[in-house]
Amino acid sequence: MTLFFKDSKIGEESALFIYRKKDGKDAKATTLIVRPPIIGRFSEKWGRNSYPLNLPKWSQIVPSDGGSNLETTILLASHHKNVARSKPYNTLGREMIAKRADWDFSFSVNGGFSYFSLYWDWLEDVLSRCKHLLDVTHLYSAVFASLFTYDYDENLMKAFCECWSPSTNTLHTSIGEISITPWDLSILGGLPCTGAFYDEVVPNAQELDGINDQGRPYLPYSCRYLFLAYHHLQNRLKKQGKVSVRDWITFWYRGTSKYSAPRKPARRTTIPKYSQNPSGEIKDHGPWLDKEHGVFVDLQVEGDLKEETYLSALLSCWLCIFVFPIKDQNNIRPGTFKIASSIANGRSFGLASPVLASIYRGLNTISSSSTPSKSGASFAIHYVYAWVGHFFRSNRLTHDKPSDALMTKYSGVGYVSPFNEFSARKHIRNATNFLWHRTAFKKNYDQTFIDNNHLSVQKFDYFMSLRSGYLSLRCEDQHIVEAYSPHRFSRGFGFYQDIPGDLKEEIHTGSLKDLCQFYQSFTCCNTDSKIFIPAFATDFGSRVRHSYKQWWERVCGNDFTKGTDLLADIASFPVKPLTSNKPQKGKRELQDPYIPQPLSAFARRRLEDGNHSKDSSQHNEVTCSQGTKSPFVVPVRDAIKISEEEVCNDLGSNWRHSKSPMEGVDPENSINHAHLFANSESSISKPSAKSSDLRRCKFADVGTSSKFPIETERSPLPFLQSTKPPEVSVFQAKAHISSVRRKGASMLGDVLLNRLSNLSVDTILPQAEVHEIYSGVESFGVDPQHLRENVDKYCEGIADYLKMKESLNKRPSPVILSQRQTEVEFLLSEASQKKASLKTELDAVKLRMVDLKTELVQLELSLSQIETHQVEQDNVVQDLEEQLEEVKSAPVLEDQDIEALEKIRILLEDNRSSLKDLKWMS
Repeated sequence: MTLFFKDSKIGEESALFIYRKKDGKDAKATTLIVRPPIIGRFSEKWGRNSYPLNLPKWSQIVPSDGGSNLETTILLASHHKNVARSKPYNTLGREMIAKRADWDFSFSVNGGFSYFSLYWDWLEDVLSRCKHLLDVTHLYSAVFASLFTYDYDENLMKAFCECWSPSTNTLHTSIGEISITPWDLSILGGLPCTGAFYDEVVPNAQELDGINDQGRPYLPYSCRYLFLAYHHLQNRLKKQGKVSVRDWITFWYRGTSKYSAPRKPARRTTIPKYSQNPSGEIKDHGPWLDKEHGVFVDLQVEGDLKEETYLSALLSCWLCIFVFPIKDQNNIRPGTFKIASSIANGRSFGLASPVLASIYRGLNTISSSSTPSKSGASFAIHYVYAWVGHFFRSNRLTHDKPSDALMTKYSGVGYVSPFNEFSARKHIRNATNFLWHRTAFKKNYDQTFIDNNHLSVQKFDYFMSLRSGYLSLRCEDQHIVEAYSPHRFSRGFGFYQDIPGDLKEEIHTGSLKDLCQFYQSFTCCNTDSKIFIPAFATDFGSRVRHSYKQWWERVCGNDFTKGTDLLADIASFPVKPLTSNKPQKGKRELQDPYIPQPLSAFARRRLEDGNHSKDSSQHNEVTCSQGTKSPFVVPVRDAIKISEEEVCNDLGSNWRHSKSPMEGVDPENSINHAHLFANSESSISKPSAKSSDLRRCKFADVGTSSKFPIETERSPLPFLQSTKPPEVSVFQAKAHISSVRRKGASMLGDVLLNRLSNLSVDTILPQAEVHEIYSGVESFGVDPQHLRENVDKYCEGIADYLKMKESLNKRPSPVILSQRQTEVEFLLSEASQKKASLKTELDAVKLRMVDLKTELVQLELSLSQIETHQVEQDNVVQDLEEQLEEVKSAPVLEDQDIEALEKIRILLEDNRSSLKDLKWMS
């Protein structure tokens, strides 16, 4: 079967036309849109432009900020600011609490790997026949992973998506940020980190048919056979435009079916006996059967291209349904043919970073949707299922498969642990079971990696995953760019977590040149960059700088103290999300309980007055340790917003409802006195670096257990009542002044007492602010001794309690000890298995050494015999060479000599005849 390719256009778009007839007069031609390639002979010469810039050192040693003299090592970033934000990051969970998003009961994401009839049978046959070809590109484990299905718990994945932040591409938990890395995908999924850029496009006719100066084709010949099969299926099935995965599989695999579709167990509480997946044992293949060989006969595939073409066909299917199911998951995309045939021909492609880009984009699409289950996101979410099972230990049972891809341990139906709405969110949001070190570089000593072409492939892949950059993916007309920021979750690599700066520039798409240069910058090698690699340990999760803890508490606010219960309730009883932020007629606008509302005029004036006090110039600074020139400054007025209700609470519970203490005084003077009290309280509540007010950071107190604020009708501040001027004879000015002073002193004391009563026992006011209250009371002529004794006694008790708590916190709890014991036992189990495996390998090597020694003796004996024969043969050769020289030096009989000899013979014959007549006697 012969095909002819021709470049043409469909409207304004370039297209590839595939004909059976050379003249192009074929009514059943296949037309495919052609787009400019990024790689290959017909791509533009983009050149190299390292953006983001490569750093000479990707790690930095900084002093500890926890009060010790120890030094800590942090991870740096190249395309982030040295300034961190103080506002909360957007997450799906916050949107759901604000009633702007809802799951609509179900969790549904396109792209998760599912059963396809005959695919597993075909895959086993290809793995058996073409293992040597897959080993060349280090893809055997990655392809092998598609031999299984990957289950998930719906509540757990909902909780995961609710914590995902599109702003940072990280999972937000109570202990910090977490995310997936290219190294994780390499370890779990067997995906290579380095190689050529994944450029999924349909090639033009010149690239398909052309050859280079050395006479070699631009693309492997197997690529033509894939287009031939595609054209054949389109015409046979009369489906112009698309070929289904099912039709593609049945065309290429002519064998029998052994596997049926898995079924989910009716009960999730029991562990199933069988995984309903293949065993993973790849048996040796036999010779091609006639019906199996029929596909090559139909396509007229040459004998030495059968295996390559067979593997190319499966790889194109694998790319569509398992690696990049980002569009038309149930159909074959012809753009994969160029990549698949190149891989089968021995070319390596970096798949980890583009797969991660698609995962980031898919999770961001879900988290940004008002109805996440209908977001339309499509990506390889089975990698996420395996990642959650590996790091969060959410599977009840794991099993060892004969593969280097660890995700196969979490395959099968029914092995994931069941979670309800609350336990799932607690499991993800608290991250108490998260294992930071699961994929860390397992060396028990510190190392320094230098990117100077001497790193092994494994070490360079690890180095690459520590560098920040942009991940890019090109799939036909889709251009995806996502930021990768490992400094936000550097504990997973053993570094100490510092306050991360935000992106300098948010980029989500780009031109072909941008996609290419982002990939080149992310995977560039031989840069001479250095990075410190901490020794492997099980305490990675505790490596957090003190400044980061404070910053993270301010940023998260109530997300993890109150949000877990709310999200569990919302998941149990979902409500329809609001479609607009504008209030409907006759209804009040619903407000986000996390996000602060506008300040009243009084609260704003009170805050400004406090900021203009004698200490108002002080700011609270949060600076990333990796940069000192651009500190992150949080001014007081931006760090704390005091609501009108808080002001009234601070001034005393009787301020609104009881009789005004200023009644009977001139209103103008009354206002002035109120302003004085506001200034005094403002100076008292002014936040400092250690103050609990700073932790409120715009939205709520951290660490409290009260319910979320409920929107109530705000009543205006009461105006002081005015009375008629009394008679001079009964005015008693001194009595009024004394009463006002006592009331003022009482109010200041109440401010302090209310402030202390509202604070948790884990927080204490700075002594300087307490003494300011005492001084304010004394300024009214009232002795604060009784107040001082009680407050100081309480503060001393709090201080003693905090010291005792700090001392006890240094002791590990039984839960932590149990967790550490579990982790160490798990590591011991892994090490024991590895040790047993190494012992088996060692025994095999020893047996091989014995065989080699025996063979060596035989070879030495043969060598001696050969040397003896060689000496004899050297003598023979020498004699023959001498004879040859003699032969060469012997005179040659020429024609002239023969003629001269003939003349002599004739003369002698004449002389002989004359002898008869000779008269010799006289």
